[in-house]
Amino acid sequence: MIKTRLPAAALVFALVMARAIPGFADSGDQRRSADQAKRAEVAAKLDTMKADDAQLEAALRDLDTNVADQSSSADAASQAASASQAAVGSAQARLAATESKMSRLRAAASAMAVRAYVHPGSDALIGMLGSTTLDEASRRQTLLSHVAATDTDVLGQLRANRQDEQAEQTDLGRLRDQADARRAAAAARLADLQKARTDQARLKSALDARIAEYTAEVQALARDEATIENLIRSRQSAAPSVGPAPVIGATGAASSSGLIWPASGPMTSPFGMRWGALHAGIDIAAGYGAPIRAAKAGVVISAVSESGYGMVTIIDHGGGFSTVYAHQSQFAVSGGATVAQGQVIGYVGCSGHCTGPHLHFETRVNGTPQNPMNYLP
Repeated sequence: MIKTRLPAAALVFALVMARAIPGFADSGDQRRSADQAKRAEVAAKLDTMKADDAQLEAALRDLDTNVADQSSSADAASQAASASQAAVGSAQARLAATESKMSRLRAAASAMAVRAYVHPGSDALIGMLGSTTLDEASRRQTLLSHVAATDTDVLGQLRANRQDEQAEQTDLGRLRDQADARRAAAAARLADLQKARTDQARLKSALDARIAEYTAEVQALARDEATIENLIRSRQSAAPSVGPAPVIGATGAASSSGLIWPASGPMTSPFGMRWGALHAGIDIAAGYGAPIRAAKAGVVISAVSESGYGMVTIIDHGGGFSTVYAHQSQFAVSGGATVAQGQVIGYVGCSGHCTGPHLHFETRVNGTPQNPMNYLP
């Protein structure tokens, strides 16, 4: 049994084409590429000002993957274009060799035509009559037969080479068209790569800026941490706070822990460790001057200005539980006031260390920060 082996060059060519030309890839690869392209397209349109941290990081990961894919595709397309150009060069060399041979055969055919014109049909007879002996006549006949056979062979070769020349000209035209198409494909892949890198750089710049802003803000809040914690522990009540009746229709129903959302808007930064630092609360995006409401009834421990937290209100809810509202633009209550759930206690701003208007909201147990999402609806 004879085994057929795929030549290494053909294998390499197939692999290159699979990356450079979509038709070479299998359907699974095409689906994955299409899905990745869609994710990258969505990521490239991301509004970095409105996206939260997780969305920004996920979008950048998609663009990182897209850049890697586009780079690989651009390389493969470039290799395909180079391979096509090499094939054009080989076809040109073959055609040049055939045309050179055609020139020689045409010259031979022309000589035959001249000889036939000068001695039309009489070569054999003249040769025989000029012989002095039978041996000489035989030798001349043999030579003339050889010349005639050679003439016939030249004509046959001329016809065959003319067919070869036409086929090679057609092949060269096809290869040139293919090379042009692959050069265009390589240029398109390169343009895609450049766009992908531009999109990647935009999001990376936004993420780097956000990390720097976040780190600076967290460090500023950390410098106030001891003050806030000591203040809460020294003034909070051990008994649960009852307070006035809740303000109806404030910001939705209360959770099982009895809290409502203190402001309306999406959460843009969660609680927990991020980029090597603890974010002790959550950030809620809201417009400058938007009302901030008490998440639960209680007593205002403090409404003061700190360097990192800015204008910050701390409410004691009793039982060691308290809430913190930072970066306000204006206070609506003062220390010692009793507040109802949903009552406006201040307004969103960007005081302290802040890069844009938002509410930094914390929940604390015995002064220690806890994840607000464990208490909010």
